[in-house]
Amino acid sequence: MRRRTTKNKKTEEAATKTATNRVMAVFAIALSAAAMGASAQTWRCGNTYSDQPCEGGRTVKVDDRRNEADRKAAEDAARRNERSADRLARSRQSLEREALSQGSATTFDAGRFTTNAQPLTPAEKAAQARQRKHTAAPRPTSARFNSPSTGDTAPKETSKKKKKKKE
Repeated sequence: MRRRTTKNKKTEEAATKTATNRVMAVFAIALSAAAMGASAQTWRCGNTYSDQPCEGGRTVKVDDRRNEADRKAAEDAARRNERSADRLARSRQSLEREALSQGSATTFDAGRFTTNAQPLTPAEKAAQARQRKHTAAPRPTSARFNSPSTGDTAPKETSKKKKKKKE
């Protein structure tokens, strides 16, 4: 009888670990598939939908039972709608550019939409507001207050007093 070497022993251990890992992987996949089937319920809770049950909620069937032809037709319709929307957007932008170049009075805001500029972030809006504040003319003060050390007094109240009706 031949004695096992350390190298063969390590190889056998590695093969056993690999086989065990494969069995565990198959088990995990089967378990996750079973869990997905159990958690595929959708609950309607008032006006919202959830994958968790809620008080007063009821289950809703959400299976997509369309056949392949219906699914393909819906995807084709979505692509056609997207192309049409792009064509309309290009048409609108060209009309706005044309109106802006003519300078008509009805194109007050057309220049803002002729480019594909991204909307401003809140930080950019705040920076613009600060810039406008610093460049604007100072506002007049609403009341004049004098220093108490000079002896001057604040302006007298100008509010009208209510007159009593004579009986």
